[in-house]
Amino acid sequence: MTKKMANSQIYFLLTMVVLLWGVNAVSIKYLTGFFPPLALAPIRLCLASGLLLPIAFRHHGYQKLSWEEWLPIIGIAIFCIFLHQIALTMGLSATSGTHAVLILGLNPLFITTLASFVLKEAFTWAKGLAILLGFSGLLLVVTGNTQSGATLAGDGVMLIATITFVIGSLFVKKATLTVSPLIVTAYSHALASIGLLILGLYTNPVWNYPGSFGLWPIAVLLFSSFLSTALGALWWNTGIQQIGASTASLFQNGAPIVGILASALFLGEQLSWNHLAALVLVLLGVSLGTGAIQIPACFVLLRAQFSKATKT
Repeated sequence: MTKKMANSQIYFLLTMVVLLWGVNAVSIKYLTGFFPPLALAPIRLCLASGLLLPIAFRHHGYQKLSWEEWLPIIGIAIFCIFLHQIALTMGLSATSGTHAVLILGLNPLFITTLASFVLKEAFTWAKGLAILLGFSGLLLVVTGNTQSGATLAGDGVMLIATITFVIGSLFVKKATLTVSPLIVTAYSHALASIGLLILGLYTNPVWNYPGSFGLWPIAVLLFSSFLSTALGALWWNTGIQQIGASTASLFQNGAPIVGILASALFLGEQLSWNHLAALVLVLLGVSLGTGAIQIPACFVLLRAQFSKATKT
């Protein structure tokens, strides 16, 4: 078990995760120009596992786990990594970086909502309003599809990537109750990389496009694999273990901002009013749903009046 860390340390790590993951969507979008989607995912995950496993063995040695400890790790590997990476890479190859980061910005809202059902937490009016705002922002993006390179199919695949990540995140808290986040991260990435590698061997006639061994593609690939994927996942899992999934997800509210700015800066994508409006709706929705801001007093009063009217 990892010892309890100070909140300031956890908040710093989660802030770094936001920065890394916000830029990572843009990095993968860039790399899909040099690698097929189902080749890029196993390459990135194998590189990440190659970093995580030696570090885990150095700190903990080879740790034999029970079947009960393996089950949530397998859940993380399947949903949070294997399916998520496939959908993420394919989605980013079929839509714009701006649309991708906005859709991924629904992560905190989905985590809070799904936890309400899985963990039997109360489903409040704030969460209901958050869902409405979040999906309004999502619809604004996909129906006002003026962004070059964006497609409805690509946006749909990005939504699948978001949902699979959320499901996988629910396994993290269970897995890290008795196992170190470093071991959980290393083992789950190793399992997922094996699955992605097998899938890639069956589906890829080629594994790279011309120019893939240039300085910038290799530098971005190493950044995405070692920092965004390996260290980002380790710090995210540590944050969930220390302060819980719902609280950790609050920090992902900033990921769409980082991603949109990175898309405009590095990919040259143009921002329009619907992207900015969708960003406001998504951020407002996730802030309400996760409790970062409280539901306005007027809605509380309206709810009370509605409840009183229905009782009479």
